[in-house]
Amino acid sequence: MQPPAAGGWTRQTRATLGTGGALLAALVGWTAWRATGSRLALFVCAAALLALILDLTLAVVATRGVRATVGSVPTDAFVGDAVAVALSVTGPRLSFQVRAFAGGTFLVTTPPATGRVVGVADARELVTELEVEIAGTGLCGLVTCARRQTVPLPRPLAVGPRPVAPAHPFPELFGAWGEGAPRPSVVGDVVRGVRDYLPGDPVRRVHWASSARRGELVVKEVEEPGAPHLVVALDLGGGAVAGEEAAARAAWYAYEALRRGYEVVMATVEAAGPVTGRVGPPAEVNQRLARAVRGRPQVLAGAAVVSVTPEGDSWPV
Repeated sequence: MQPPAAGGWTRQTRATLGTGGALLAALVGWTAWRATGSRLALFVCAAALLALILDLTLAVVATRGVRATVGSVPTDAFVGDAVAVALSVTGPRLSFQVRAFAGGTFLVTTPPATGRVVGVADARELVTELEVEIAGTGLCGLVTCARRQTVPLPRPLAVGPRPVAPAHPFPELFGAWGEGAPRPSVVGDVVRGVRDYLPGDPVRRVHWASSARRGELVVKEVEEPGAPHLVVALDLGGGAVAGEEAAARAAWYAYEALRRGYEVVMATVEAAGPVTGRVGPPAEVNQRLARAVRGRPQVLAGAAVVSVTPEGDSWPV
């Protein structure tokens, strides 16, 4: 079956074991009536066909007008994470019981209702929609009518690579402030402005006065003089497994550098072209890597760069 157009439905009618049983009963009844003229055999044939037609009609009614929407979804995940979404099913109150399938689990319900479905984020990507299947059966379960709908998410879900430490990482990460010791935090006294709070922002950066006025958390953007810079340039090469392994190593470099106090700049390629810019909280790293596609990144001439490719990692000596 071809994928449905965004926001639209495709419908498919499926036979069940009951369908085969009803057809067999109709065939046996018809054969017996032709051979013996038995009215009982004719009744069995007609009843089996009538039940099949009635169930088909009820199966169509059960899914006609039913719609699915996604109420909530997380903003970030790693490849392999279980992701839970809130799925709402609405439709005529007289609809028969339907089952909604999305992301690996079923929600069996009678509209209108809301339930939780859990799927696995199996690929690095920016997810903006979810394919949902609504299936309903008649009273006897002889026929199933299924419809598929592509449902937009209320906000994109960034699925980034799970960080993997390289076998021989950039040595400066471990030698600048002592083996295994994170760089002490430096908080500048020049506040550049405020922005919305993002998961991973330190509590000490929360601007409580502005948060109270707005009614939501905001954090200070502070100049941090003396913080070293690290540029992580990701080239996915030909993609496939080796490209995804490179993305996982780039994630590790960025997260580890942020943890140790570096100002991290990421150079990647997105659908619109090369993107080079500073990343702050870990959520920004995840979102940048989720959007990364194949291509050669662009970095400033003379910048100290950790270049991550499927062939290996390199940096200035």
